[in-house]
Formats: sequence, C-alpha cells, structure tokens
Amino acid sequence: MEMSGYDLYDALISAAMESNEKFAEMLRMVMKRKGITVRDLSAGSGIPVSTINKMLSEERDIRLSTFREVIRYLAPQSVDLEGDIAVGLIAARPALNALSKHQYPVRGKKVIVKEYPANNLEEAIICAIRAERDGVQGLVCASIVAATVEKFVRIPIVTIKVEESNIIESLIIVVDKILSLKPE
Repeated sequence: MEMSGYDLYDALISAAMESNEKFAEMLRMVMKRKGITVRDLSAGSGIPVSTINKMLSEERDIRLSTFREVIRYLAPQSVDLEGDIAVGLIAARPALNALSKHQYPVRGKKVIVKEYPANNLEEAIICAIRAERDGVQGLVCASIVAATVEKFVRIPIVTIKVEESNIIESLIIVVDKILSLKPE
C-alpha cells in the first residue's frame, strides 16, 4: 500500500514527535517501501550519508532543517497530483527548494512538476530515466546536463533559462564573499 505525500508527512512527523526510535523505525519502513537506499536519500536530500546513518541508528536527534529535507525528498514523490501534463525538473536540491508549488497553469493546461534532485551528471542521467519511467512527458534541466541526458530518454528536454538578473545577483554575492576575505 502506497502512502500519499500527506500521509507520509503525518506519519513521519508523528513518529519524530514521539521519539528518535519511532522516527528511525518509520523512516526505515518508508525507505523500504519506496526502494530507497541510504545513498538515494542522501543524494536526493543533500543530507550526508553519515547523518542519515546516525538518524537510522538513533544516535542523533534530528534537526528541523534535516527533517524538512527528508520530507522534501520523500513526500513530493508520493504526492500524486492530477494534471493535464507532467513535467520532471532535474536540479540540485537548493534549486528545487526555490519552487513554491508543484502545479502551474501553462497555456490552459494544468502542469504538474515532479522534482528529481541530482548533484552530478550521473545522478541527472538516473533521474532522467526514472522520470521517463514515472510517466513524465518532458524534462527541464540545466544546460550542462541536457545534451547528455537527451541520449538516455525519448521525451522532450528543455534547459532552464538563466536571466541576466540571476547572474548579476550571483556576481554581487561572490564579490561580497571575496571582499569579506580581504584584510582591510
């Protein structure tokens, strides 16, 4: 029996509120049902393997930020939203976190966006294959991986459009970091 995203969220938060032992038990059960390994959870959530192992062995209290990353990785995959078109978004977890919702109206259609977190080219390829198997009808990803990913799937791929304002914002951040390193 597959848990919905909302049931999964409720089960994990209830277990976390009860004890580390219950949370670890529930997380192991969810991972087993979904066929997710510790490495999968680490790659998808951005949480180090060692931290996940400590949570599963009850050696560590789970931090709220870590809990959110676990939920973001596990729950969106479970939420079966209905729409006219399903599109997969392959990106690093911080970029996926910028997405405020998973359903958008586009050209009169209800488009469902499914997240596929990837931190390197190999993970992006795996995510693309998984997305196609999940039934998404197209993919959006970074241009640096698009040329390779398109060799592995038969669905349309579009690259994320980067605006000048995004680049300028990043330039400002990097200059601030550089200036903070220089002695005055």
